[in-house]
Amino acid sequence: MATQTGLTDTAPLLRGGSFQASSSTTVHPTHDVSDEAPEISRKPDETIEGPQAEDPAELPPAPADNPQRPHQEDTLSALPARTASSISTAKLEAPPSMHNRRSTGESLKTIREDLSFPRIKPVILPFACLMGGVILALGHHIFNNWADGRTVGKSPNISQQWVLRVGTAFAFAFQTILAASLSFVVCQILWYYARSKSMTLQDLNTLYLIERRDVVPTFMSNALVRAPFLVLVVTFSLLLPIAAIFSPASLSVIFLVTNTSGPCVVSAANITDGANSTHIYSAEDGFVLSGVSGPALKITQRALVGGVIPSLPMFCGDNCIYEASMDSMTFECQEGVTLPAGQMGTVDPAHPAPGTRTYWNATSDGPANDPTLPFYVGWMTNAYTDGMEQYLDGTSGSAYCTPMLAHYNFSVQWLNGVQTVSYTTEITGPMPPSTHFDQNNDQPTFAALQIGAIGLAARNQLLGSLSITSNPGGSRDAYNSSVISASFLNVSTIGVESYVWGDVVVGIQETAANITASMLQLNLGGMKSSTCIYTNQNLVYAYHWLGLWIPYGVCTVYDRRDDNHL
Repeated sequence: MATQTGLTDTAPLLRGGSFQASSSTTVHPTHDVSDEAPEISRKPDETIEGPQAEDPAELPPAPADNPQRPHQEDTLSALPARTASSISTAKLEAPPSMHNRRSTGESLKTIREDLSFPRIKPVILPFACLMGGVILALGHHIFNNWADGRTVGKSPNISQQWVLRVGTAFAFAFQTILAASLSFVVCQILWYYARSKSMTLQDLNTLYLIERRDVVPTFMSNALVRAPFLVLVVTFSLLLPIAAIFSPASLSVIFLVTNTSGPCVVSAANITDGANSTHIYSAEDGFVLSGVSGPALKITQRALVGGVIPSLPMFCGDNCIYEASMDSMTFECQEGVTLPAGQMGTVDPAHPAPGTRTYWNATSDGPANDPTLPFYVGWMTNAYTDGMEQYLDGTSGSAYCTPMLAHYNFSVQWLNGVQTVSYTTEITGPMPPSTHFDQNNDQPTFAALQIGAIGLAARNQLLGSLSITSNPGGSRDAYNSSVISASFLNVSTIGVESYVWGDVVVGIQETAANITASMLQLNLGGMKSSTCIYTNQNLVYAYHWLGLWIPYGVCTVYDRRDDNHL
């Protein structure tokens, strides 16, 4: 019975050509087969599935490969009939051979033989994008260089908005073309990691999220270990907008001031021209100086108060600089001299007591109406309140000042309605007498009278005293000097009555200069032709080339490095 069953089961296999076996081969089992393997009912051509189908790789080698092993017929005949039938079926369903299978990559030989665009695209596209970015950067540079130094809205007549829009368009076009290049590179790198490393589906999903610029998986996953170069390229692509942010600012607008020379007509400032100059002095009997004229005195007082020069004429209009030279006077002071007795009052600062506290006292060393004579001046910084003294942060000292002839060179600038006056001073000698005849019994010259009047006006502003006399019954203020209005004195009445002096010697010399400059308001020798400096103010474009090439250069270099890694 066992023999008959085996012949029946192998018949379909023989017809199918799975293997050949002699029809006379019989199997004589030592015991009943049905007791060890359950009988499987199937159709003759049905393929066995499940655990009974063994892996072809585990099958024993063919008899031709190993002559020491028994022939196939002997092997099959040595097995139960149903087991032999299962082996034959498994061999019939073995997978196809791996010999002709192609890899997912293409060999270099294949690529060289086929130069179609799909195959050379990974090489051409990044290079083309790189060259496009370089061309855009050069175009942006040429445009900014063309606009550099041009007046806004005038040369040519293009509004500032459109100039800035063109620069912004260059910047965003540069960013866009490099972003396209990096996107292609990212896809290639993603494909490289997917082919070269074994990954789970979760790892692959993470790589695709990184390729889509998802920040969380890019920096908070194991992608830094699994695909570090992909993370690096994606990180750089996130920084590309920097080029579009910084490069438009390489072209800015600045306020440019330029000076050009041109002809003009200004005051001759010739104070010694008796025929064409306004008289600054007033004369006694028409021969010697007796005082200062009304217009000159008013100008002098305005120059002293605030320590600034009054508004001078705009001989060449606004936004112009003109120069004027004038002979006048100044004070040459020697500091730290011994003052006459009682010059600074009767109060000893080391031993406060009732008496006179003097904060300023300037006395002439001779007749007060002679502008050629020197004067003593003493000053003290102090505060007074109810018989107590408090020293403040100021200067205290003494000086002996002598009037001297001087030559001034003034430069007067008007810019947007604001006046700025600068000057240089050169002492030329002692002042000639103006209040009396000289040693040759000659009357004062017109120049001596004019300059003497300026000296008298300046000195009269400084002579006098500022003091406070205190006694058990109260105090009395004695302010008999115009110096209380001087710019180098700070008088405060907040809390205490204080007198704080600045640089007194410099203040005295500036007072003489301010009075002299103020005389330019008068007609001094008529007008003369001169050369003035005209100030032109324009809004122009300024090109800062580092602001363009640093962001463009960094992006181009990194894009090139990423392309080289493909």
